[in-house]
Amino acid sequence: MNDSKIIRKCCSCNELKSRDNLIKITKNSQGEIRIMPESTFFGRSCYICKCSDCVENSFKKGRIFKLLKITPDDSFKEKIRAVLES
Repeated sequence: MNDSKIIRKCCSCNELKSRDNLIKITKNSQGEIRIMPESTFFGRSCYICKCSDCVENSFKKGRIFKLLKITPDDSFKEKIRAVLES
C-alpha cells in the first residue's frame, strides 16, 4: 500500500496532508501510547505535522491529550519532540 496517497488532518493546524508528512500518535485499548506505530497497532489515533509550531501549539491547546483522552505528561511531550528532531 502506498502511504503517500493516504490523506490525514493535522490535529493542530487542521490542514490535510499526506500521511508521510505527519506524526501518528496512537493509544490502544490497554492505554499503551505509541508514536509512529507500525500499521498493525490499532486504537485511538491522531496526527500532527512534522513542524515544531504545530507540535508546540497542540501542547498549548491540549489537543493531543483531548483526542487521545490522556492526561498531560512532560515525558510524553519530550518523546514527541525527539521524534520531530530525528
